[in-house]
Amino acid sequence: MNATEIIQLLPDKLLSDLAIETRVNKYSKKLQGETIFKLLLYCVLSYKDNSLRRMECAYESIAFRLLNSQIAGKIKFNSISERLSIINASYFQRLYEASIATFYPLFSEAEHQLIRFDSTIVAQSCKLLKIGYQLKGDAANHKLLKFTIGYSCLPTSVHFFCQQTYNSENVALKEAILSYEDNNQTSIKIFDKGITSRKTYDELTEQNILFVSKINTNSKCLIHQQNILETPIETDTLLITEDNLVYYYTQFSRGKYPLRCIKSTSKATHETILFITNIKEMSCEEITTIYKSRWQIEIFFKFIKQELNFNHLLNRSENGIKVMLYITMIASILLLVYKKKNNLKGYKILKQKFIQDLERELVRNFVILCDGNIEKVNQFLYSYNTT
Repeated sequence: MNATEIIQLLPDKLLSDLAIETRVNKYSKKLQGETIFKLLLYCVLSYKDNSLRRMECAYESIAFRLLNSQIAGKIKFNSISERLSIINASYFQRLYEASIATFYPLFSEAEHQLIRFDSTIVAQSCKLLKIGYQLKGDAANHKLLKFTIGYSCLPTSVHFFCQQTYNSENVALKEAILSYEDNNQTSIKIFDKGITSRKTYDELTEQNILFVSKINTNSKCLIHQQNILETPIETDTLLITEDNLVYYYTQFSRGKYPLRCIKSTSKATHETILFITNIKEMSCEEITTIYKSRWQIEIFFKFIKQELNFNHLLNRSENGIKVMLYITMIASILLLVYKKKNNLKGYKILKQKFIQDLERELVRNFVILCDGNIEKVNQFLYSYNTT
């Protein structure tokens, strides 16, 4: 499946129908929702260091004209910035949701089973950013924005937090996990030690949400059922020595439900590592392997920050930040689908291959448009240069 075939799974009719539903084009004649969407997506995919001025130039390029027939005249970078500040962000949210509905079924059921949750932070000077929360100490001069994502084979849920209360992962991760719409009752939620609230463990168990996490070795607990293994279980990186059922304590009370605590030692560092889960049926090796897969969301965060410029705020308004969040997620979805369908390994040249594939199709369409006639090519270039 080439880049064009993948993009065409989000047809122009979908863009126009959602534009009508969300009224994104109200009071706008030139920079309409469909055009902004295509321009943002094209630039996020094409440039590693996208900016408003790059978008101004890209809008006038032949490649973008072939992608977007509605283009007319020129635009200024400050017009793009102003539009991002006021455009209806729900239009881009709906397109992100449509992307998940379209592309998620292309992955196997096994790939849907594990949902990894984590947050990434983007910081900006307080002088430049009006929204966001602050920390004490060296970070006091910066405001922070938190993006909490649920990631299986695709980023299937996204949350944007800028209020102070979401500084704690006990709040942000908990909200993301509990609000996750999951038709698959057997899927497993994976998160790191950011969640320390015992009440959250109880809530997850009460709502039949299966989870795997880690916990600090000094956490206070009461052993409910001890199981010291006579012979340690050895994996590639761990020696598993215990598989106990324990009650963990809050400051004032004990958790309602016993959790399974798997005690292991790292072969490399000899560090003690405790895994916790409310899954009773799986083996110790399976639980530790499931947690190891959590690293995929770290790779995803690195990918969107390094390759899709996600750590750069193209627009500093809350509305513009939300728009760029959804655009970045859609761009990542297209690339992840392209990676899977073409059996590509790694992420470093993924975007480059996608764009080269798209450019080949654009050249092909350009030749067809001009019937291979050099005079028609010249006429097209002349009309392009005079608009």
